Amino acid sequence: MIFISDVHHKIEFLEKLPKNKGPVVILGDLINWIDYRNGEGIARDVFGLENVLKLIEYRKQHLFEKRKLLWSELYANNPDQIQKSIKDAIDKQYNEVFKSLKNFEVWFIPGNVDDLHTLKNFESEKIKNVDNSIINTKFGKIGFAGGGVPTLINARGEISESEFQQKLERLNGVDIICTHAPPKVSPLITDVVTNKIEQGWDSLVEFIKENKPTFSLFGDVHQPQASEWFIKKTKCINVGYFRATNQYLELTSLYI
Repeated sequence: MIFISDVHHKIEFLEKLPKNKGPVVILGDLINWIDYRNGEGIARDVFGLENVLKLIEYRKQHLFEKRKLLWSELYANNPDQIQKSIKDAIDKQYNEVFKSLKNFEVWFIPGNVDDLHTLKNFESEKIKNVDNSIINTKFGKIGFAGGGVPTLINARGEISESEFQQKLERLNGVDIICTHAPPKVSPLITDVVTNKIEQGWDSLVEFIKENKPTFSLFGDVHQPQASEWFIKKTKCINVGYFRATNQYLELTSLYI
C-alpha cells in the first residue's frame, strides 16, 4: 500500500510509483490551485501570474483582508466566464491525475482544495472515495477522515471542526487513522517556507489520545517544521508534499 498526499497535479511521476504494492492511497489535494513556490496552477491560468504573486505575498504577510479584497475584484470581472474556466480546469486536472494512475487501484480522501462534486464523476471500481470509512487490511483497521480545516481562505474542500469530529466518531478502534490535515501540534502545522502556522485538527489530537492508533498519516503542510511526531505512543507522519518531492510512503516500511 502506497500513501501520497498533496499531488497538486504533479502527474509526471504518478505512473512511476511502485507497482504490485496494493492501492495508491491519496490523502487529499489532487489538483493544483496555487503553487506557493512559483505561482503555477489554475489560479494563474485564469487570473494571471501578476495577480497570483500578489495573493501569495499577502498570504505570506498574513494580510488576509487585502487578499480577500483582491479575490473579490478578480471574480467581479465576468464571473460566469471565470467560473466556467475554473470548472473546466478542475475537470482537466482530475482527469489527467487519474489517467496517470490507470494501472493502479486508487483510494482517495478529499483535501482542502478538492471539489467533491467533481470527484464523484471519477469514482469507479478502481477509483474509490474512502472518506468516512474503515477498511480491514493485513495492517489492521485503517480509518479515513478527509476534508480541510476551516480557514479565512474558505477553500472548497474545507469542513467545520464539528463535521470532522463526527467523522472521527465513526472510526473508533482503528489501528491507523488517515486524514488530509495533521493533528494540531505546532511542529506539524508550522510551514517553514510560507512563514505560516498552517491548520490542524484539535479533535484529531483528542481522538489519538483516546484511541491510541499505531499511526496517524496525513499531508497538507508542505514544508513542516517536523514531519514526524509522537502523541503519546502514536507516531504521526506527514507522508510528503508529492508535487515538490515525489515522496511516497510504503506502508510496509513502517513495520520493518
